Amino acid sequence: MLLAGSGPAVAQDVTLIPKLRRGDAFQLEVVRTRDNSSRPQQSSKGRSLVDVRVISASPDGFVIEWVPGDTVLDNPQAAQDPLIGAASQALRDIKFRLNLNADGELTGMANEAEVAPKLKAMVAAIVSELSLRVPDAQRKQFLDFMGQVLTAEVLIASAARDAETYFGLNGVSLPSGEAVEVDIDQPNPLGGGSLPARFTVHMESATASSASLKTTTTYDPASLVRLTESLAKQAGAPISAEQLAKLPPIEMADDGTYLFDRDLGLMREVIVTRRITAGSNRRLDRWQIRLLKSPR
Repeated sequence: MLLAGSGPAVAQDVTLIPKLRRGDAFQLEVVRTRDNSSRPQQSSKGRSLVDVRVISASPDGFVIEWVPGDTVLDNPQAAQDPLIGAASQALRDIKFRLNLNADGELTGMANEAEVAPKLKAMVAAIVSELSLRVPDAQRKQFLDFMGQVLTAEVLIASAARDAETYFGLNGVSLPSGEAVEVDIDQPNPLGGGSLPARFTVHMESATASSASLKTTTTYDPASLVRLTESLAKQAGAPISAEQLAKLPPIEMADDGTYLFDRDLGLMREVIVTRRITAGSNRRLDRWQIRLLKSPR
């Protein structure tokens, strides 16, 4: 994502580039917060650690190992939710190998073919165990729903989401005080397509050792309606044309703050807050990623 201001340069560009070397290892803390007004029992804060190791580094890019640890939830009620509980268990200790280009942008997963079967087997075991708690009359519907929304592809996308959030501004090049807007396509959380959005990044300030940035992402409303239709269909409750016409307007936007360590070439802290509104319903999702242990 090499972004640059369009006007004449009035100050030296600040470029966010990693300085990773083969064998470097560092640790991140990932805190995910959810506040759901329509389903307060799902509101929770979960904390996990991610161990990162640089497998290879070259002028063409990097391969890193990304290993999520246990997720600890602060809301026991949310922890009992089958979908939340299964998703948090399934990713634990899976070793993802991620490709970064020379600018440090995430370009893909190097070992997806290896990881996907492991995740499928793990999900099958977890869902099978959870289904024993569901009444017989509801078990088939439960299994069908979990089979659609808790797939290996969705879990891989979830792991990639954390990495994309952390590395997402790598390659940005802007003078201090400038901003730029671009149209982008964001990954659909359910897979099978993307969500058009308008993205703004602002280089708020910079010193010799750090840079502070803010971002805003505003999503296309029509695409959000299609996503809602897809979710309802997967849940076994498809929305009719009449119901669709009565849906309240849906809005979704992300606001991000980033603190980049120019000496390390890594983010010290990333906070991305997603706000979703549909009529009187409000949902907030926040990702906070902090560098706990610097490369060694």
